[in-house]
Amino acid sequence: MQPPDRADRALTGEFWAGIDRGELLRPVCGRCGRSFFTPQVVCPTCRSEQWSYQPSSGRGTVYSYTVVHRPPEPSFEAPYVLAIVDVAEGWSLLTWIVDCPAPDVHIGMDVEVRFTAGPDGALLPAFTPRSADRDATEVGA
Repeated sequence: MQPPDRADRALTGEFWAGIDRGELLRPVCGRCGRSFFTPQVVCPTCRSEQWSYQPSSGRGTVYSYTVVHRPPEPSFEAPYVLAIVDVAEGWSLLTWIVDCPAPDVHIGMDVEVRFTAGPDGALLPAFTPRSADRDATEVGA
């Protein structure tokens, strides 16, 4: 049995549609202005039902991480780095760190979103180290 199209899911469909477009979105409360994740029926801060998805910068820092050596199923290639990333707009995401050897990952590392295919081929938000070259270009812009 095939799972339902992720873009058709009532609460998270817009998030997944953004991922499929290569855009990272996060819920933002219309009353208190807080960003939060995971999407919920009401804002976890003020309990308002008035929230919407807004674009994220996709920049953040590694809050915590672990290296997974025993994947939950064979379709995941181990080892891989699973991390909690604190995203710039004040929300956190459990995600993968990619394009970086596990010994080089560290708490406080600056990262940015990169969309990568998951085990089933669907795009997922992962994070990769921010390059010093890119940071210098953006500062000078």
